Amino acid sequence: MVLSKIRHRHLVSLIGYCDEKSGPLGTESYVTTGVKGTFGYLDPEYFRSQQLTEKSDVYSFGVVLLEVLCARAAIDPSLPRDQINLAEWGLLCKNKGTLQEIIDPSIKDQIDQNSLRKFSETIEKCLQEDGSDRPTMGDVLWDLEYAVQLQRGANAIQREPYEDSSSSVSTSLQLPNVRRLPSLSTLSEADDTIVRHDESDSAVDYVFS
Repeated sequence: MVLSKIRHRHLVSLIGYCDEKSGPLGTESYVTTGVKGTFGYLDPEYFRSQQLTEKSDVYSFGVVLLEVLCARAAIDPSLPRDQINLAEWGLLCKNKGTLQEIIDPSIKDQIDQNSLRKFSETIEKCLQEDGSDRPTMGDVLWDLEYAVQLQRGANAIQREPYEDSSSSVSTSLQLPNVRRLPSLSTLSEADDTIVRHDESDSAVDYVFS
């Protein structure tokens, strides 16, 4: 399973000592076990079916993602009852729209909101109680890569100098080439010039007549 390949300080004994009671893993989509480990990562379906599946890995990985986001352990008995289990607490905050309040303070102000939205949606899908509603690990990877791209895009925008952004805006917003109409003062001056020109012509004609 993918879970057994993850190096994480809270996943050391998740699978624990398992006594296989069904066919070999190569021919079965699940294995019946007696799991000894950290229950904060354990698929809720296991308590009903006593079976670990590939979607059990997805659930456990969702808990790890939530740990990374909130910088706390999956199980913390020192917290109030409704906050002890991070998966349950995280989903509750997500549904209430207060997930921002439990994010690691050291990264809270650095996370792009679009990236955070995609990251939290990925966690929520991983932590669905019914395994059939969870994505595959391939889908999870795709969603995480997309969240990373959103964060990188936001960081690139923040690094651009203000002058460059203002100049690019002025370049892209070019005014149309509008012909300037003559003002009233310009027209009156032109009329005076025409009148004076006519008078000088008349004077020349009179002298040479």
